[in-house]
Parts: sequence; structure tokens; C-alpha cells
Amino acid sequence: MSFDQILEFVRSQNEFIIYGILLISAFIENVFPPFPGDTVTLAGAYLAGEGNISYIGVLFSVVAGGVGGAMTLYTIGKLSGRRFFATGNGRYLVKGNLEKVERMFARHGSGIIIGSRFMAGIRSAVAVGAGIARYDPYRMTVLTTVSFILWNVLLMGLMIYFKSNWRMIIHLIKHFNLVFLAIGILLLIGWIIRALWRRKSK
Repeated sequence: MSFDQILEFVRSQNEFIIYGILLISAFIENVFPPFPGDTVTLAGAYLAGEGNISYIGVLFSVVAGGVGGAMTLYTIGKLSGRRFFATGNGRYLVKGNLEKVERMFARHGSGIIIGSRFMAGIRSAVAVGAGIARYDPYRMTVLTTVSFILWNVLLMGLMIYFKSNWRMIIHLIKHFNLVFLAIGILLLIGWIIRALWRRKSK
């Protein structure tokens, strides 16, 4: 769907349904990253500029939905992820890699989590990884909330400032997300190749 179509669909709803759409959209985007949640958020910010809804309501909805999605992935990682490492049944997820994940979050967890919302295609893996590493759930919630507030304030600020040129904003965010998605894919491919090479060497 184009931004115009999303905007008209959201605009046709009443205020409370709009907030619900924003919340659900942000949740889905973080569980299934290709979903265009940022575009829906920008549509919400556009409508807030028209006075149909409030900026605070938009921010609360998208942050609540995003944090909910991230914590869902965190819980999945915490409850189910570790067994792939601990039992050695995973093809690439061996005990040594589990220790690396734990050390990474112990040393750099705060920065990784705060920056995760700015990294399309990577943030979902960060949430799962934090769960696997059993990163403190309170810190995870707080830092994830901070990350989502910063990102969505940026999105809404862009829409407020460049509202008359929203196409430029959509273009900018789309390419920003594509760059980080490509980086995430390349990192994943590199990690798999390295794991296969080390396994073959042994």
C-alpha cells in the first residue's frame, strides 16, 4: 500500500481505532520487520498535524506497540532460544556462541538495545538475542522504551517539519531502512559462512 492509501484508510477510522491501528502496526513491525510500521506511524503523525488525533496519543501508541513486540521476541528468546545453544542441537548455535552472546550483552547491552530501533532488520534479532542472553528484563524494557521514544520522536519531528513534502520523508526512511536491512543480511550471511568454515575446519 502507498502512503496515500494508508493515510486515507487510517483517516477514515475514529480516534480510538486509529490509536489501535498504530499500536498493532508497531507491534507487527517488530515481530515481522518487513511490515511498513514506520509508514503507518508517519500517517498518524500527519493526522495529528491536521488535529484529528494528538501527537502524544500517536507517540504512546507506537511506543507501546513497539515495546510489546520487542518484549515478545525477548520472551521467546529467553524461554526457547537457549536450548539450541545449551544442547548443541542447533546447527550453528553451539555452546561457544552462547557464551559470546552473553559476553556481548554483558559488555555492550545498553548501547545495542538503545540503538536497535534505528537498525531495520537487526532490531528483532537484538530482542531475541537479549532474551537468549537472559539480559535483565527491567533494563531491557526501559532501554527498549527509550530507543522507541527516540526513533518515533524523530519520525514525528520529520513529519511536523517537512509535512508539505512528506514524499521526501517516506523516501528517506525507506532507503534508511533498506540500508540497515542489507547490512543485517550481510552480517547474517557472514556469520553463517564463518560458522560453517569453523565447523569444517574441526
